[in-house]
Parts: sequence; C-alpha cells; structure tokens
Amino acid sequence: MSAQLRLLADTVSPPCRAVMLLLAANNIPYEYVKISLKESENLSDPELGSINPSRRLPAIEDNGYTLFESTAILKYICNKHGLADHWYPKDLKKQGKVDEALGWFPQNLRCGAYYLTAVLPRKSGKCTPEAILEQSQTTIKKSVMVVEDYFLKSTRFVAGDEISIADLLYASEVTQYLKMGVNLAEGRPKMTQWLSDVKEALQPHYDEIYKEEYRTIEAKIFFAEMKYY
Repeated sequence: MSAQLRLLADTVSPPCRAVMLLLAANNIPYEYVKISLKESENLSDPELGSINPSRRLPAIEDNGYTLFESTAILKYICNKHGLADHWYPKDLKKQGKVDEALGWFPQNLRCGAYYLTAVLPRKSGKCTPEAILEQSQTTIKKSVMVVEDYFLKSTRFVAGDEISIADLLYASEVTQYLKMGVNLAEGRPKMTQWLSDVKEALQPHYDEIYKEEYRTIEAKIFFAEMKYY
C-alpha cells in the first residue's frame, strides 16, 4: 500500500485551502504538514525548499513524487484518483474552459488579493504605498467585474454548469475577503449565487476548512483604506 499524500500547506493561504477542499470533498486521505506563513517557516523549511525553489505553498510529496503550484496539484489529484469528470473534464472544450479560468486567475483575482491581504500588511504595516494600493484596488475591481460579467455570464459556475477545480481557487480568494469583512460579491447577483452554490456543493468540508477567522488588525487597516466600487 502506497504512503499517504503529504500536503505542505497553511490554512491561511487560499490556494492551500483550495487543494484541501478537493481532497476533503473526494475523501482522499492526506497528511497535513503545516508550514506557518505567519512565522515565515516557508523561508527556512528544508523540505519545502527541496520541492519548490520559490518556497511558496502549497506543495505535495506523493510516494516520492513532488509537485508545487496549486493548479498543477489540483489537476494531478484529479487525474491520479480518477475523480468525477466535472472537476477537470476530459472533453477538450470543457477542459479548455477550466484551463481558461485557471490561466486568467493568477494575474487577476489572485494577484490583487495576494498583495492586499498578504504582502502589503506584512511589509508595510500601516503605511500603504499609494501607487501599489491603487493598482491592487484596480486589479480587484476589474477582476470581480470579469467574474460577474464573463465567467458567470451564462453558467452556474466559473467554467460551466458543474463545479470544477477553478471554482475552488476562485471561492478561496473571495472567502478570504469575507473573513476580513469585505464582500466582493456585494451588488453582484451572479457572484452571490455562485458563492452560495459552491458552499452548498462542498459542505460540510467548506465550513470546516473555513472555520478560522483571518480578521487581523493589519487587514482592518488596509481594508479601511480600500474603495472597491
């Protein structure tokens, strides 16, 4: 019997939680190896460094096979375990829409969220560089408009009418904001319904994985400065 998959992660990271959701929703056992981002353990952990030279989470070790980048890990899990087709479809056109959503995500919804919820609070404390703040605000504003008006224009989920791995990543980012007191879906009926549908499809795992609060003093300071609409 092969060893359990080992997931190097931290629950405060949205991409890490997306991987955890896929594993939990499909009853795939794994060992959670916590690498604390708050304590900057990712900068010194030898195992993470041997897997990912950029020292970013998540990363996996699966019976000697290692992999990093959340999208690569999500696809690997789907393919290895033969998960239900809706997670990452085999049909070329359906798979293409999932890949489209995954490809757009890092430099848009994820990029703005990452700088505003992780990098800026840690590096600059109460003083937000105005140019970076404005750029991140613009990125987030444009991103949620694209999610509402393009990805959810005529489908229930971001890449089709069934939940996929793309929804796990998108929902993880949106929920990160909710935990900090900001509702990116406010005033956007399609996003609001979509997030509700994602939560329903992933219960009880969604509530379990998102039970922690991430409402930090630093986050409150930054979100007090932000103007989304």
